[in-house]
Amino acid sequence: MTQTQRYTERRKKLAARLQERDLPGLLVTDLKNVRYLTGFSGSNAVYLQQPDGRGVLGTDGRYATQVEIETGQPEDIELLIENKLLEQVPERAEVTGFAVESSLSIGEAKTLAADGPLPEVAAGIVEELRLVKDSQEIAALEAAGELADAVWQEFLDDGGIREGRTEIEAAADLEYRLRKAGAEALSFDTILASGVNATKPHAGVSRDPIVPGLVTVDFGIYLDGYASDQTRTVCVGEPDELSATLYDVVLRSQRAGAAAVAPGTALFDIDKTCRDIITDAGYGEYFVHSTGHGVGLDVHEAPSANSRVDRSVTLAEGMTLTVEPGIYIPGKTGLRIENTYVVTADGAKSCNASSTDLRIV
Repeated sequence: MTQTQRYTERRKKLAARLQERDLPGLLVTDLKNVRYLTGFSGSNAVYLQQPDGRGVLGTDGRYATQVEIETGQPEDIELLIENKLLEQVPERAEVTGFAVESSLSIGEAKTLAADGPLPEVAAGIVEELRLVKDSQEIAALEAAGELADAVWQEFLDDGGIREGRTEIEAAADLEYRLRKAGAEALSFDTILASGVNATKPHAGVSRDPIVPGLVTVDFGIYLDGYASDQTRTVCVGEPDELSATLYDVVLRSQRAGAAAVAPGTALFDIDKTCRDIITDAGYGEYFVHSTGHGVGLDVHEAPSANSRVDRSVTLAEGMTLTVEPGIYIPGKTGLRIENTYVVTADGAKSCNASSTDLRIV
């Protein structure tokens, strides 16, 4: 199956969903969803899908050539090059009463409504289709993870993290290497946190120098439109007793959670598996975030493994999930370990090959 054919099949599935819900159309404004359905990756696009299979894709003149190349100009899509896309795409499609995505702003919804009622919000229709990845998507995810992980190992081998170097300098070095190796972009702002900065799960980077002890690095890239996400924690010098203990607890938690990832496993149970190990060790109050999330065109997407998820929601083959438990003790230290997994027929495969054992640098 060609990539153009893959996009066509996705649109057919969406059209069938619209028929099931008796919706005359869906206005797709989330750019990742537009790309998923059409292949178009420009920064300005609106797509209206109709239940009969036809659709109108609009963008502006900057992307006139790109949209033709990336979509392959399939017969079921009419391309529209205009500026006022929210108004003009539905007009060209001659569709009224269409639903919109939840990402559409209130202001944009009011623009569409004019003096009438606000459009119906049909949340999650495309996202549900995106949950299970096809073989091409899995290959892209694995390639992104492989590239980022290889650069990480090279970065460490070259002394990228060392005492006295500032966090921002080390992060810039890693990011430069990632882009030089072929990354299209970073999938999120790199987190590189040393000392007490590591007690903040999303610390970002600071101008502070790296100090002896644990250093948490959470990073990712985009490659061919798909994201990678992983976290490694290293230790500058030999770990003290607390650091060694915390690392052991988080590592056991992460490995247990990863072992639980398989078709049919409840997302709640994966979170509980990780959380119970940390709680039993006496650090439950310091595990302050969810255990995992999906990765695809977005670096954070469905599904989610957390303590609030419906216990009936389970994994299926082709889904993705990170497993990333952590402990963060205010005023002392913190860490996280994370891999991204693709759910396989009999378990899961990691997209991040490097060891999760504690590395001393």
